[in-house]
Amino acid sequence: MLIIKKIFQSNKLLARLIISYFITSVLLTSILMLIVSAFVSTYIEKRTTAAATDLLSQSYSTAYYALTDIYGDYYEMWSKNELIKNVLGPSPLSEEDYIDITETFDTEIFRNDLIESIYLINKHSNTVISNISSYDLENFQDQDALLLFDEFEKHYNTYKDEIFFPRSVQVENNGHMISKNLISIIYSVKDDNGQLSSGIMVNINQDRLSKLINTDNDSNLMIIVNSKGKVISDSKGNFGFTLPRDDFYMTIANSTKIRDNFTSYFMGEKSFVTYIKAMDLGFVFISITPYSILEHEIIRTNSIVAIFFIISMIISLIVSFYSTKKIYDPLNEILLKMKENPSISGSMSLDEYELLGETYNSLVVKDKETHLSRIFNGSYGETSLEILGYNNDNKYMTFSVIPDDEEDITNEILEKIVELINQNTNWAAAITASNCVSSIINSYDFNDDKIESIIEVLINLQKVISDELYITVSIGLGTMVNNLDSIKFSHRYAMLAVQNALSNGENQVVYYNDIENSKVAASQNKDSIANKIKEYVDNNFTRQDFSVDEISNEVNLSLGYIRQIFKNEKGITLNDYIIDCRIEMAKHLLKTTDKTAKDIAEEVGYFDNRYFYTLFKKKVGMTTDEYRKSSKEGGLNEAKESN
Repeated sequence: MLIIKKIFQSNKLLARLIISYFITSVLLTSILMLIVSAFVSTYIEKRTTAAATDLLSQSYSTAYYALTDIYGDYYEMWSKNELIKNVLGPSPLSEEDYIDITETFDTEIFRNDLIESIYLINKHSNTVISNISSYDLENFQDQDALLLFDEFEKHYNTYKDEIFFPRSVQVENNGHMISKNLISIIYSVKDDNGQLSSGIMVNINQDRLSKLINTDNDSNLMIIVNSKGKVISDSKGNFGFTLPRDDFYMTIANSTKIRDNFTSYFMGEKSFVTYIKAMDLGFVFISITPYSILEHEIIRTNSIVAIFFIISMIISLIVSFYSTKKIYDPLNEILLKMKENPSISGSMSLDEYELLGETYNSLVVKDKETHLSRIFNGSYGETSLEILGYNNDNKYMTFSVIPDDEEDITNEILEKIVELINQNTNWAAAITASNCVSSIINSYDFNDDKIESIIEVLINLQKVISDELYITVSIGLGTMVNNLDSIKFSHRYAMLAVQNALSNGENQVVYYNDIENSKVAASQNKDSIANKIKEYVDNNFTRQDFSVDEISNEVNLSLGYIRQIFKNEKGITLNDYIIDCRIEMAKHLLKTTDKTAKDIAEEVGYFDNRYFYTLFKKKVGMTTDEYRKSSKEGGLNEAKESN
């Protein structure tokens, strides 16, 4: 006690820290334990039910889009694919027909991992064609599929509105019979004679679907139920089970709500049930969380909380004095020395953590800048390569940045430019001249696409510098060199490029290799070049294989240079102009035709229709369906006003 009293008297700051730590820890520990114990039950219940609802929404979205895509894609194949339609008919089939169908199905299965198999059933020719081969009906290994097809015909009026049929089949795999759970979709209609003579059956692998939509969370039972109440996918092994109508499923079946949650009993146990209905696909996605899991977690969590707080309080009483003394003394000595160092600006006003962070960042940045300068001077060593993360086997380029206005060329501005380059790019920078900041770019290769991406980064960097420092800068990009010893040559060309940029005006980015192209094109009218680029885009943007590289070949100028000319002359980037052309044409087609959004996406040049949907929503502010609907409503309103 005497030692403690002596320490407190000789170091009042330490004493205040220890006392405040002690009082705060005891009070906070006691208060927090009471608060957490009081609210833990409610919190856990809300958290668990909210998590179950959120998890259901996520899983529903995944399943809905996956099953919608599958149903829509194969409906298109069944109804519009000429090869499929011909083979479904009564005409005799050729060997080439069998091969073409098998290859088509095999390609579809390769494209979608959820699809287990696809069958084309043609009773006219007594044939089943799958993604593997063709068979006589009698010799086809999946006889259960043929029975389902017969049942579909027998109960056609009942089954025609039911999309998904769960079934289990036995298949041979390496000499062993294994069971597989499949979700089958049948595309077929009766002919004029009331017969179901042919159709397509698509078999979805239920295990893969379950893995796609279920997590490792064992607390929830997640099931997908078709319109007849039969489980077509779940996480607990109830596949194919029909839910009893006198259980909670009656509440869901009779509800007019698309989504809801309620408390009910499942298998005799009180549970939290939440569901979402997919009316267009005829299934319900259900999540079931037994209340026993909630109660168990509440008890377990309360016990852990109580033990944790009791232990924390005891430890805080013991450690408060010794830990503060042990940690603070050596740290205080270091902090005092650091504050006396003039290289840490404003250190006297910083707290301990800010001071340590500022010192570390300053040390790392200054160290990198020093080693970067050594490379530019050709005096680097192995340490420089290690610190900067360079590999002498890589290829390198440099770029240099100079403020456009000479009045902005101050050491303070240059240091801030270095800081912004370090923060906004993956490349280290250093001041390499009284008016210039330079940086090194390392890569395995510098192809045209790589150069384009670098120039885009430099253009973005110009905007950042303008927003942060309220100045404009010009940037020159040097040539590629094969080793660090040749950096000085790339830097020399970067300086020539930035000088060329300064002579062309403010806020320029010039690639040294484009200077010769610029000289060749100097005698040409830039507006004429821009118009030629525009004309080429207007004539070709609807092609799915259209690429801006073609334009470079067309006008015989580099890609970077034509981008610069087009932006300067037309006031819009080349990529944005291409996108605008495609979106405007899509809007016109949505207003004037009944084509699907997928067909329109392909017609305006997009191979990936999902990317088109995303881009359309971003540019127009509404989905394609919303735009078509609003356009039609606008046309009706105009017609009414004119009348």
